[in-house]
Amino acid sequence: MSQAFEEFKTITSAVLRTIAGNKEIEPTYSVGEAPIGTVGSLTNPRLPLPEHSMSPESVRLVRGCADANALKIAYHNQNLHSSEAPQDSRAKAAFEALEQARCEALGMNAMRGVAQNLGAVMAEKCRRKGYGEAAEREQIPLPDALHILARQAITAQPPSPAEQHVMDLWQPFLADKLGSDGLGSLKNALHDQSQFAKIARALIRDLDMPAPEQDAEIDQPNRDKDGGNEPDDNPEPEDKNDEAGQQQDQQDQALQNSADEEMNDGSDEFDAGYDEILDDMLADDMQSGETPAENMPFRPESLIHGPEGQYRIYTTEFDEEISAAELADPDEIRRLRELLDKQLSHHQAIITKLANRLQRKLMARQMRTWQFDMEEGILDTARIARIIANPNVPLTYKAEKDMPFRDTVVSILIDNSGSMRGRPIAIAAMTTDIIAKTLERCGVKVEILGFTTRAWKGGSARELWMQNGRPDMPGRLNDIRHIIYKGADEPWRRTHKNLGLMLKEGLLKENIDGEALVWAYNRLAARGEARKIMIVISDGAPVDDSTLSVNPSNILEQDLRNVINWIENKTKIELTAIGIGHDVTRYYNKALTIADADALAQALVGQLADLFEEN
Repeated sequence: MSQAFEEFKTITSAVLRTIAGNKEIEPTYSVGEAPIGTVGSLTNPRLPLPEHSMSPESVRLVRGCADANALKIAYHNQNLHSSEAPQDSRAKAAFEALEQARCEALGMNAMRGVAQNLGAVMAEKCRRKGYGEAAEREQIPLPDALHILARQAITAQPPSPAEQHVMDLWQPFLADKLGSDGLGSLKNALHDQSQFAKIARALIRDLDMPAPEQDAEIDQPNRDKDGGNEPDDNPEPEDKNDEAGQQQDQQDQALQNSADEEMNDGSDEFDAGYDEILDDMLADDMQSGETPAENMPFRPESLIHGPEGQYRIYTTEFDEEISAAELADPDEIRRLRELLDKQLSHHQAIITKLANRLQRKLMARQMRTWQFDMEEGILDTARIARIIANPNVPLTYKAEKDMPFRDTVVSILIDNSGSMRGRPIAIAAMTTDIIAKTLERCGVKVEILGFTTRAWKGGSARELWMQNGRPDMPGRLNDIRHIIYKGADEPWRRTHKNLGLMLKEGLLKENIDGEALVWAYNRLAARGEARKIMIVISDGAPVDDSTLSVNPSNILEQDLRNVINWIENKTKIELTAIGIGHDVTRYYNKALTIADADALAQALVGQLADLFEEN
């Protein structure tokens, strides 16, 4: 089996190089990479490590990830893409999704095997993110929906049941915004990345996201009222390199099919140990928005506001700070905790092992010096010679000197947004639960907090705003919910069941990070410990559709930057962050990014160990 395993990797790498048209590419295989077709580096792609059992499903998923990377390398011009990409974070994510759909569609239309592999990867992605069970379209990020619908419109490949469910939820909204033709207009520029980008930008503008025209003279062809395209008087020629790449792909189909036949003899079930890499919500530096109306209230003085005073809150009347125990009855809390333990039974041993390693390190630092000339303790053998020389000298003893840390409190703030649903939030809950228990043993107090909103797309705050005539630039326009899973003074044994509440259906909604950091900061600032540490766990930039739809597009992100800058530079609280599939280093001075939630336990233990090393 080992020989077949290595042979499979060799063949997959060769096929990737062939489709990509670059013989210098050498992919790497990682157990932490999720089999959902995420494309990273265009020079050194990372692929999930295939199962040793070589089950047919596992093989197809790994090869599908290789195909997704190869097609992006073959058909994507990064310089052109960067020049055309919108600056707004939401618009950029949508633009990235459409470009990935274009690259994949070129391969799917040319090669049946590639289409099957990419279809399996998309079905797995939908399964892992729970899209097939989504009750509302807001539970499915727009970029993922655009990826699915655009690929379907361009290739006409039969969708999986989960993909069909996504289409059913999003199609009415897109038809209303884009017209009857909708994403079908992208098919006219499939082989021309430049023209495709212009059409994509126009579609993004129709979806009410900022994507200014780069060049009005060569923008998307005029669309009629139904969304159809009129012929362009001067269509640009198709990219000859794309045509050549497509012909090369067709020639290599035999190699791909040969690999299929050779490797499809496994029988074991696919190991779902890999986790999803969540959508990248990276944003370039945002342009300044307009100043909100002067008659809107600033933040209360107890909160931190940006130096320009631009961040505003329409109303705090409906905001909520609540204990997790109040969100469900005791029976549901017990059921959710059992569900959490069951889901992560195979992760618990690993997390516990890491936590024990952290505990040994902390305890070693606490017991590292000796006190001598004690009246009791351990016999000081180094001074026995004195007793032999002079029997009148009394025996002396020594004892380890207890070296506790400075009085310390740690606050772990967890993003409870909808994109964290599924395995990421479950692993975050289990990890922080065990870490809290470990630190408590070492005399370090820990609180575990979560932040989300009470409603999708606004709630009572938005309704009040509408009743008041929809004033311009109202500021934050949703009802925030801040959850206390474990207070710093509460023992772990009394609160550990609360962590299961993160699995409660409908709890995870949108994320307003800046105010959550203010809330966590204020809680720490009121405490008397000498050392205060805050760790933020998040998987994306701040997003609240209700707020962003009627305010400057950078209002939430700029506020987050202002709050972080204030805490890092004006206070003594030590702030660090862990990004799950999202680069948080652009926000925080002290931060790291992990590929997916499976690496969270090791990352959190590592961050804590490093922080206490500095003590």
